[in-house]
Amino acid sequence: MKPAVFLRVSIKYLWNYRRRYLFLFLALGFGFAVVTVISSLKDGMKENLYQSAQSHYAGDITVMGYQKAAIDNRLTSTEIEYILASSEQAKINPVSTAVRTALFGRNEGTLYFNGNAVPLKYVVGVDWEREKKYFDKLSYETVPDLLDNESVLLSFPIARELGARQGDSVLLEVLTETGQRNTGVFITAGIVEDSSFFGYYKLYMARPALNNLIGFAEDDCSLIGFFLKDRANIEPERKALHDQLQSRMTTAPLVYDRNSFDKETDKIGEGITAFLITLQVYLSEVAQLMDAIDLASWVLYGMMLAIIMVSAGVTCRLILHERTRETGTMRAIGFYEGDVRFILELEILCMAVISIIAGFILALFINWGLSYTSFGWFPGFEIFLQNGKLNAQYLPGTIAANILAVFCMLAIAIWGPIFQNSRSPLPEMLSGGVR
Repeated sequence: MKPAVFLRVSIKYLWNYRRRYLFLFLALGFGFAVVTVISSLKDGMKENLYQSAQSHYAGDITVMGYQKAAIDNRLTSTEIEYILASSEQAKINPVSTAVRTALFGRNEGTLYFNGNAVPLKYVVGVDWEREKKYFDKLSYETVPDLLDNESVLLSFPIARELGARQGDSVLLEVLTETGQRNTGVFITAGIVEDSSFFGYYKLYMARPALNNLIGFAEDDCSLIGFFLKDRANIEPERKALHDQLQSRMTTAPLVYDRNSFDKETDKIGEGITAFLITLQVYLSEVAQLMDAIDLASWVLYGMMLAIIMVSAGVTCRLILHERTRETGTMRAIGFYEGDVRFILELEILCMAVISIIAGFILALFINWGLSYTSFGWFPGFEIFLQNGKLNAQYLPGTIAANILAVFCMLAIAIWGPIFQNSRSPLPEMLSGGVR
C-alpha cells in the first residue's frame, strides 16, 4: 500500500504546484518533440534511401556477371541456372527475385526525339510481369496503359528535355556487345516522376528487347537480384550463396566497399566472373553523406538533452526551495528521508510522463508539417524522400531510447537538489532556511 499512497501524494502535489512546473513541462515537452523529430526523420531518410537503392539495384543481394574488357555485364542462361540453383541450395528464400539487363558505365545509351538527343545514365531491361508490383508502386506523371516489348518508361527529366509525351515514338541508340551502334524505335508508355539520384535520366524497357539491341541472347541478363525477408540476415545469406555458387562458376571474393569492388574487377580473367554485391557496396559513397547527417543530428540531439537537463535542474531547485517548510513538515510527522526523496522523484516522474506524451503529439504535428515542405532547392536530396516528401519513421527502439535519454538527463538534473533538500537539518527546513 505504501507505494500507492506515495503515488497519490505525488499526484496531489503535482496538481497543486502545476503552475510552478509549467516551465519544466514546456521545456521537457518541446525538448522531447525536437529529439523525436530529429531521430524519426533520420530513420525515415535512411529507410527511404535504402528502399530507393534496393529498387534501383534490384535487391538486397545482387549477383552481377563481369567479363574482361566487355562493354556490358552479362550472365548467360547457364550462369542464371547456376545462380538460381545456388540460391535454393543456400536456402535464401527471397521475397522476390529480379532478373535485369542494365546498361551503365560504358554503355548508357542515347535517346532521340523530334531532333533532340539526351544521353542516358541508366537503361534497364526488366521483365514487366515479374516486377509488376514494383512498377505499380512508382509515381507517374502519365500512367502507362500497356507495357510490352515495344514500350519504354522515361523518367521525368528525360521527357522534359526531349519534349516527349505518352504515346510518342522515341529512338534509342546503344552499343552492341561487339562495339557497333544499334538503334530501335519504341513507344513512350509512361513517364515516371523521379528526379532523384537513382532515377535521373533513367529508362525502363523490356529485357528481351534490350537484349536484342545489344546482341545478347533473349534469356541473357546482366544481374539477378534477391529481395530478402530480413535485412539482418543479408551478410550470412550472401556468404551462404557465395559458398554454393563458387563451386559451380568463377566467383569473385566478397567485397564490402566500392574501392574493394573496383580492385577485384581489375583482377578478373577470361570468361564470366560473378560478383555478389550488397547495397553496402553500392552506397559506400552515399554513406559518407549519411555519416554527416548522423553527426549533425547527434549534435542537435545532444544540445536538446543538455537544455532539458539544465531546465530541469534550475526548475527543481526553485520549486524545492519554495517547498522547504512543506518537506520539513513531512519529515516532522514521520516520513523518512528516503520517503521524501521518493515522493519528490515520483512527482517529477509523473510530470515527465505527461510532458513526453505531449511532446510526442507535438512531434507528430511538426513532422506532418515538414512532410509538406518542398526540398527541391537541395540538389540530390530526393534520394532521402518518399514521393517527394520527408517520411518520419517512429521505430519502437528509437522512441524507447529517446524516452530513456530524457529520463536519464532528468535524473541527473534532479538528484542533487532533491538529495540536498531531504538531507537538510529539520529545524532549518521548518524555518525555510535551506541553503
